[in-house]
Amino acid sequence: SAEIGSHEEHVIYQVFDARGRLRLRSHNAPATPLLAPGIEGLRDEPPWHVVALTRDDGRRRVLVAEDSAHRRQLLASGGVWMVLPLLALLPLTGAALHWGLRSGLRSVERAGSAMRLRDAADLSPLPPDRTPSELRPMIDGFNALLARQRDLLDAERLFAARSAHELRTPLAAARAQAQRLLAATHEAPARAHGERLLAQLDRLTRLSSRLLQIARVESGIALQREPVDLVLLARLVADEYRAAPEAARLRLALPDAPVVVDGDIDALSIAVRNLIDNALKHSHGAPVVLRVAAQCIAVEDAGPGIDAASLGRLRRPFERGPVDSDGAGLGLAMVESVARQSGARFELQSPRADGRGLRAALVFGSQP
Repeated sequence: SAEIGSHEEHVIYQVFDARGRLRLRSHNAPATPLLAPGIEGLRDEPPWHVVALTRDDGRRRVLVAEDSAHRRQLLASGGVWMVLPLLALLPLTGAALHWGLRSGLRSVERAGSAMRLRDAADLSPLPPDRTPSELRPMIDGFNALLARQRDLLDAERLFAARSAHELRTPLAAARAQAQRLLAATHEAPARAHGERLLAQLDRLTRLSSRLLQIARVESGIALQREPVDLVLLARLVADEYRAAPEAARLRLALPDAPVVVDGDIDALSIAVRNLIDNALKHSHGAPVVLRVAAQCIAVEDAGPGIDAASLGRLRRPFERGPVDSDGAGLGLAMVESVARQSGARFELQSPRADGRGLRAALVFGSQP
């Protein structure tokens, strides 16, 4: 056999011929085979990790072995040198990943904020706003849901508006017939019944008008924005009461300079008229003041007032005050909707220490 000169090595080898005789080996390799004849492939033979390969013609068989302790040492040191750079890069990778995700999902955060802050009556679609393509189906699905909800609400509002409008003609005809019947009747009991019938028809007419106003408000009329002078608005609304029997009780308290806010003049007119109607009806003959101040339009009266527990309840639909009336309880709920859509705050309070008087105001901006 032939030997290679002595040197330090952790890998040894043996070469055998077809008869199993050792033909070549490294200087640390033993003279006996590391693996018995007939065993091929990888094997652990302490203290060695051995691989055996034989030529197809069987003329040569090679055994190569590595020191198991050295192998474990190399694996451990190699693992350390692989893990240490990864540990150093992990914070940088995490920071880069965080920045990339925040940058890519910033449009989703804007869409989420827009959904949280938008008014309940605002069913307009969300803009794509450079949303990542992976999240575009979510925005499209949400917009489709808004479209279906908008169609349902439009159908409901259209039904309410048409119903209220169609009621006007038969109610007017019935009222005319009741007036003719009342004029032709001279017996006291029959006239009393006719007067009660006429009063009920008047109440139905007012209710249909309220329903028509609510349909306009709930359709989002107040979501439109344009400069509105509250002083001019107050003068226009007060002018509508010039021929009313209560005109002498309605007074104006207006500044000389215009007070301009963003809103819709038609929606704000509906709200102010409802506040004036309520004040004239429930103030028991006391004066009613339509006042305009900085970013605020208010209706004030010196009537009996309302206790604090009832003020919050009156904002809900079909809720009436403690005083019996023929109202439907829709006016203040309508004012609440107009204020919310206009970006204003609806304040309702009894300002006097003795609990008398009532102040209802629409406050725009940050004005307290």
